[in-house]
Amino acid sequence: MKKSFKVLTVMVCLCLAMNVCSCSSVKDFFSSDTSSNYSHKKDKKDKKDKKSKKNKETENSEETEATEPTDETESSEETEITEASETTAVSVSGIDLSELPELTYPDHVYTYEEIHPQHDKGTVSGEEASDLLDTIEFEVLNDQIGSSYVDLMLLYDDPEAAGFTVPEPSWGDVDLSEESRLESLDFINEELAKLYTIDRDSLDEEDKIFYDKIIYDLEESAYANQFSCFNYYTTALNPLIGPQCDLMFLLEVFTFDTVQDAQDYIELVKSTDSYYDSLCLFEEMRAAYGFASSDEIYEQIAESFDALFEQKDDCFLYESFETRLDNIADLSEADRETLISNHEDAMKNFFFPEFEECASRMRALKGSGGVDCGMCDITGGDAYFDMLYRSQSNADYSIEEGIEKLEARLAEDMDEMNAIVNSGDFSWYEEYMNPGYTKGDTKANLDYLSVAILDDFDELPEHSYALIDVPKALQDNFSPAAYLGYHLDRMDDNLIITNPSNVDDTFGITCAHEGYPGHMYQSVYSRSICSHTYMYVCDSIAYREGWATYVENYSFRYFASNEDASKLHQIENELNIIIMARMDIGIHYEGWDLDKCCEFYGTALGYGSPIDAAILKDTYYLLVSDPCYAVKYGIGYINTTTIMRNAVEAHPDVDIQDIHMAYLNCQPGTFNQISENLEAAIEERVG
Repeated sequence: MKKSFKVLTVMVCLCLAMNVCSCSSVKDFFSSDTSSNYSHKKDKKDKKDKKSKKNKETENSEETEATEPTDETESSEETEITEASETTAVSVSGIDLSELPELTYPDHVYTYEEIHPQHDKGTVSGEEASDLLDTIEFEVLNDQIGSSYVDLMLLYDDPEAAGFTVPEPSWGDVDLSEESRLESLDFINEELAKLYTIDRDSLDEEDKIFYDKIIYDLEESAYANQFSCFNYYTTALNPLIGPQCDLMFLLEVFTFDTVQDAQDYIELVKSTDSYYDSLCLFEEMRAAYGFASSDEIYEQIAESFDALFEQKDDCFLYESFETRLDNIADLSEADRETLISNHEDAMKNFFFPEFEECASRMRALKGSGGVDCGMCDITGGDAYFDMLYRSQSNADYSIEEGIEKLEARLAEDMDEMNAIVNSGDFSWYEEYMNPGYTKGDTKANLDYLSVAILDDFDELPEHSYALIDVPKALQDNFSPAAYLGYHLDRMDDNLIITNPSNVDDTFGITCAHEGYPGHMYQSVYSRSICSHTYMYVCDSIAYREGWATYVENYSFRYFASNEDASKLHQIENELNIIIMARMDIGIHYEGWDLDKCCEFYGTALGYGSPIDAAILKDTYYLLVSDPCYAVKYGIGYINTTTIMRNAVEAHPDVDIQDIHMAYLNCQPGTFNQISENLEAAIEERVG
């Protein structure tokens, strides 16, 4: 739910960036019942020789033990890190941060029952209950996005028609004050109290689905807002998925119908300066609290800003601004020139200089004492990761159960791959080595897929989409592809962004993930069936990525000629997802370092020895800096495929198209909610 500082809620779905550990051939290939006792995981064997407390709060920190160095260089670096991290607060950007408010921490890992307590059956029923539910929905949406100009303008073509009051154009700012946190907590508890008065049994089926989803989300958010420490554990400027990475593409989708629209856009561009100042200050506060990122992460963040600054003289936004002015009726030439001049001034004097400043401020944080370690090695981090795991996995089972499911699927995939490779039939080899799973560029693939999938998925309502390529300077800090759904109150505003540096001979599969039947398909269809806007504005990322990854693998059949070749590519896809998710949990739940990840990777794929650390280094930094980055893909995918498998097994005579659409008709709830609703959805679908 609502964060303590504004985060864009526009639906941006990125293709999983796993290039560093993807496989090019078979020979290269051969990837809430946690402890409720806060101190329990501090004794895990994998971590006992390498604990490295990043938080130096006097009452909560434990003694730091340096990691055993592997060479003289690492020993020197470790010494510098350990000494620097002894500083409890620093002065940065001319602001004295030595008197920061004391953070609050959980004293244990909360159980599912503590976060989602039983409550008495409500007494408000029938039409009154449905009306109250609608009121709560608007109040929650307004609390989350109503004060954000960017969120409202990107999520709605006409936010005022949806009941919102649009604020002045701005990206917003960071508000981590105790007052803001407590206000959020009070608001959430007030909305929950209203929800508890509703008699769920009196609601119709769609309202029941929405009720279950929003009450689950609000209870999770109530827990998250209890502790101020949760705000500071992770960087807001992740070098791959931070707000700086898709900033230009978000600006690209703003349209102008009037001169005021263009002027508001220019003000938004100018506000980039103050917004990123506040994000940098947040990073400096993290360091001051003792939660600094490592020097490597800060350098990667700085390089992401370098790439933005590099666009200052040749940015696609200059030309697109002028093109968008063409949509303003009766715009005089004088007004046009004034707007172009003002836009160029905003870009060159506010927008791009801020990125140069951000890069400098991030590099200035190097040497702050940050180390690469999992959340379990940080005071209170085990509770935070447990919360994040539920949020990002959309699953209500424990981390331990998640590990079991990942490892079981890993073993299943390896057995299936070995069975094909060792069958003695090598008819798959040529297609496997030269798959050709593409019809050309993005449009050619989407045109093909939009027709090819119709035996397995329903035809969508009328809609449209736009395409854009990532500029060369930004390609190193952008995923292989992304889908951006905006103006969610209409069907025509869909954008697919392609990174040309990642286009290969399986590009059609990437287009399936982002377009049909992946993210764009699911987004358009969900909007067409959901009467509750909340369900697609606030859906789970694991729901979206679970679906997109499931149909990505399903879509090999639309391109492949040889079943075994196709299956090997699917297995490789799965293994990358599963291995990354398992390492994600290993790092943040069990304290795995880079060496342990290399050992696991080598063992999982039958190498007999750890793989070279250089191969996994970038992936490791990604997972360290963004806990649960891979969990949302891995657990999301496993849950989606498990639900589909169970449905097919239970209904062998039901067409897969009906099962797919029944799944989507359950709407974007938790996976447990979908499982509970799927039987009825299938019966309704097939009659």
